[in-house]
Amino acid sequence: MAQPVALITGGAVRVGRAISSALSAAGYRLVVNFHASEEAAASLVDELRAAGGEAIAVAADVADRDQVEALMAAALDAFGRLDLVVNNAAIFEERPFLEVEQRLWRRTLEVNLDGPFNIGQAAARIMSKSGGGRIINICGTAGVSPIATHAPYCVSKAGLDMLTRCMAQALAPSILVNGVAPGTVLFPEGTSGELQARIKAQIPVARIGSPDDVAAAVCFLARAPEYLTGTIITVDGGASLAAG
Repeated sequence: MAQPVALITGGAVRVGRAISSALSAAGYRLVVNFHASEEAAASLVDELRAAGGEAIAVAADVADRDQVEALMAAALDAFGRLDLVVNNAAIFEERPFLEVEQRLWRRTLEVNLDGPFNIGQAAARIMSKSGGGRIINICGTAGVSPIATHAPYCVSKAGLDMLTRCMAQALAPSILVNGVAPGTVLFPEGTSGELQARIKAQIPVARIGSPDDVAAAVCFLARAPEYLTGTIITVDGGASLAAG
């Protein structure tokens, strides 16, 4: 059988890069989507090819339906199939609630929520013609536990939780849709050592996560039993236990 093909949005940097590398190591041919990170995407593709993988990088704004359609066409032109989509692209911008301007609010929801809808709908139309596939949304614990200085992000992730469940119900049984909800994985640049220590102290495993932790959960869902759909796996080191 031909090697399966995975498309990862925002797949060139940070968590997305770890997901791309893990899926390539697991035997997937990759379509690495990027918006502004062209240099990072090119270097990743070179790394994956040097390791024996197959990958291409394709620029697209996931909030733009025409660009999403062009992204899907590029994937099919390169590999002729699409088996897995990982909706990872996201905006995470800190701003006090009273200073959130309309531009930031709209753009965050467009990328973080409209994007997975656009990608998921376009991918599902392709997958439904070939017998099925899998869609994995990178959700977030912020969709359940609010962060006062990241209101647009939190609202978008709460919406993505529900979109994941709606898609799972609508696209079953041939297309399985699940999510991964990371907790603290990477500290923003400039985070003080004191704040880092305070955050770690609140996590039962006594550390923050890594991009590889999220990538491992994605790889599990990519090959999980076909009886698993509509599930969101929390990867937070047990931090959400305090809220429960």
